[in-house]
Amino acid sequence: MTEVTFNGVMLSAYVENIATRRDKTIKITISTQELSQGNAGELFTLLNQIAVVYISPKGMNQNEIDLVDKVNPDLSGKSQSQRIRSTLFLLFKQNSEGHADFEAYYKAKTERYIEHLKSKIQDHF
Repeated sequence: MTEVTFNGVMLSAYVENIATRRDKTIKITISTQELSQGNAGELFTLLNQIAVVYISPKGMNQNEIDLVDKVNPDLSGKSQSQRIRSTLFLLFKQNSEGHADFEAYYKAKTERYIEHLKSKIQDHF
């Protein structure tokens, strides 16, 4: 059994399955022992939410609990580059600016931004 934490609650749990996904993320299936109604309800509030999970076969000491409490997950669930791509896609849907498809639009926009950033780099590096 492994400890799973959520909202400051520790649960004993069993790691049932680990699988890779097409987007290179990993899916972990975890089963708990029977939960109280309060803990079960609290767990259901996390459905489709970003959460911090600490998995250990030995439990947690106070230092590990403190480290987990300091973790600040990205609540958007997307990396900065994924956010940029998503935003550019919405702009493309509003106005393709003559580009045949999103990939061409994305490449043109990101190339323009890269060139803008490169123009800010001083030559004496």
